[in-house]
Amino acid sequence: MEVYLLNLYPGSVTVTVTDNTNGNSLTYTLSQYQYVDISSMISSPNDRLTVQVPGVGTGNIQLFPFNAQTIYITQNNIYSNSLPAVATLKEILYDNILQDMNLELAKVYEALLSLISAYASGKSLSPSTLSNVSSTLQQINNMLQNAIQFENETSTSFEGVSAYQQVYNNLNQIYESLTNDTLTVGELQSLQLPSYSTPEAGTIASIYTRFLNNAINTMERASSQSSSTPSSSSTSTPTSVSPSSPTTSPTSSSTTSPTSSTSPTTISQGQVLAQIQAGDISSLQSEISEIPPEMLPVVSAVTQLYQEYDIPDGTPLSTVVGRLLSDIRDAYYKISNHKQEQLNTQKLSMILQLYNTLARSGLAPASQSASKLSNLVQTSGIIPAVPSVLGQSYPGKIYSNLV
Repeated sequence: MEVYLLNLYPGSVTVTVTDNTNGNSLTYTLSQYQYVDISSMISSPNDRLTVQVPGVGTGNIQLFPFNAQTIYITQNNIYSNSLPAVATLKEILYDNILQDMNLELAKVYEALLSLISAYASGKSLSPSTLSNVSSTLQQINNMLQNAIQFENETSTSFEGVSAYQQVYNNLNQIYESLTNDTLTVGELQSLQLPSYSTPEAGTIASIYTRFLNNAINTMERASSQSSSTPSSSSTSTPTSVSPSSPTTSPTSSSTTSPTSSTSPTTISQGQVLAQIQAGDISSLQSEISEIPPEMLPVVSAVTQLYQEYDIPDGTPLSTVVGRLLSDIRDAYYKISNHKQEQLNTQKLSMILQLYNTLARSGLAPASQSASKLSNLVQTSGIIPAVPSVLGQSYPGKIYSNLV
């Protein structure tokens, strides 16, 4: 049996844990996001623990029948749940630090394909598009550096971060080669990604690979249509500084020549909506370069929603939305009945953002619970515990992260 103590308090805390069953007592000093295995002091799953933290309070933890694996210290609460500490840290990483990564990458994929098409045709590269790519790459790099810092501080390592890092390095190399007028099919073919073992890293690699194959096909078509290499295009260098690569070098990987495909064309908004409603996530990901720019946030939200709930490809959107609305109603019930300690507020904020994106596009029905909870989330980064928007008053704030 493994039981962890995890500090989510924004600073260091001193924690005293006492096993009331066997009398064992240990004291720890933990910095934010630091965790420690306290299994050695526990004699059985039936033990009762008392956790004391000066300035926060005292928590009484019953391990059984709740299968408690992690005890959390937050700013005004002590509680437990059945998630391992590393799983909670992974949620914090993807929901708080990397939450905008997929959307920013989609912007870069679209813009780079446009630039590569112009470059392969011997046309001038758009200065504004180059500038936008440079700026977005810098934002991606900033998120990556924050994620790496989080891993270092928590002594964790997530394969998704490694995948994002190598994708960034490759995109940055493509951007630099475009601005230097040196991009070739051979260079693009050398920028394949290795295989990954986790679902999140595999999805990241899959989307990138589809972009890369489109880029290679664009270059090959232009080459086959001309008897000579396209003339050099005049390139205006954007004013923004190109982002620097992360400190860790990417791993080399074997190259695989992609299969040729037809020229990418923009599919209609109606086609995108039909695929979304059918839950055809794989097609949406394969056509990411052909999707109208205004639809990319919706596609990103839908893809994230299916990943969050681990829903199989091909499941109708209505089924997934039903589950999303059920979770929102459940959260509203818990808050309005002062059971906020049972909530994961970070996850709640994320699913509300996904719901609002779908609702604005007519892909999710109106929800009074979602509307009221969204108002709560917008008041601050942390959900206030039942202000007047719910028709009653209740002091304090919610800081729990229990799923």
